[in-house]
Amino acid sequence: MKSSILPLNISLKRTTLTEIQKREICTYARDNKRTCAQYVDWIEEKWHVRVNESTITRILQTAEKRLSSETISPNTKRHKLVTYPELELALKEFVLDYYQHRTVLSDALLIEKAKMIADGLDISQDALQFSLGWLHKFKVRNGIR
Repeated sequence: MKSSILPLNISLKRTTLTEIQKREICTYARDNKRTCAQYVDWIEEKWHVRVNESTITRILQTAEKRLSSETISPNTKRHKLVTYPELELALKEFVLDYYQHRTVLSDALLIEKAKMIADGLDISQDALQFSLGWLHKFKVRNGIR
């Protein structure tokens, strides 16, 4: 006699949705009032991935914010908060100002400007490593090439 019970050692693969997928879920939920279980089924049908109902709940709790803001990195799956948003904003404004003048900025110049801004904001030199990796992530976060 065959048992219909699944073996205990089956593990479910963890799935992380992209920002564009989360935004699409919010749009769909706004236009189609359903239960979380129905949203789970819709996602599975649309993208062939299975998520928990708790994932749907967390996404929909931020629906208003997701729908009212522009998605900068639509394929991003995880976000790490910026440690010093005031530094990020000041450096971005610096880059945009130079971009208007069609001036090419080197990575070394951007890192030096970031250090100068950090000094002006009383951010300790030990607080951040202004590495090429840090600069790359800054550019990705802000859509700078």
